[in-house]
Amino acid sequence: MAERTMQDEEILSRFLEGAKELQGLVKGLSEADLDSAGGDGGWTIRQIVHHVADDCDVWSMCIKKAIATPGVMVRFEGFPGNEAWAEALHFDRREIGAAADLIGAHRRYLARLLEHFADAWDRLLRLANAEGEVMREMSVREMVQMLTDHLQEHVERIAQILSERGKDRGMESKV
Repeated sequence: MAERTMQDEEILSRFLEGAKELQGLVKGLSEADLDSAGGDGGWTIRQIVHHVADDCDVWSMCIKKAIATPGVMVRFEGFPGNEAWAEALHFDRREIGAAADLIGAHRRYLARLLEHFADAWDRLLRLANAEGEVMREMSVREMVQMLTDHLQEHVERIAQILSERGKDRGMESKV
C-alpha cells in the first residue's frame, strides 16, 4: 500500500480544482496571450493546454485499467517524446477550447469513478517499456496524485506567463 500523505478526499478535491484553475486562467485569452511562452522560453500557453489534455487521455485510461483489471500491465510504446508529439499534433496552432473542456471532463469523470469505487485507490497498474519489461507499479492514488501535481505545475507556469504579460488573473497556488 502506498504511504498516504493526504486524505483521498483532499487529493480528489485538488484534482478537480486544478482543472477549474486552468480553465479560469485561459478563458477569454487573446491569440497573442495563448501564443506567449514567457520570457524564459519554453512552451506557449496553447501548447501547455494541449499537453495537459493529452496527458489526461493517457492516464485516465491507465486509472480505469487499474480499477477494472488490477495488476494489468500497460506498455508505453510508440511515444516519440513530448516535443515530437506536440509538433505532430500541432499543439502550437490548434484552438484550445475543446482541450480545456476535455481536461475538466476527464477529471469530473474520474472523480465520479473513484467515488463509486471507494476501494480503488490502492489498486495497481504495472507500467512496462516497449519491450514488455515492467519498470514500476503505480497505484490509482499515485496516478491521481501525479496528475494533480503535474497540472498544478502547469497552472503555475501559465499564471507566471500571464503575469509577465501584465495579465495577472489573481491565481493563488492551492499546493
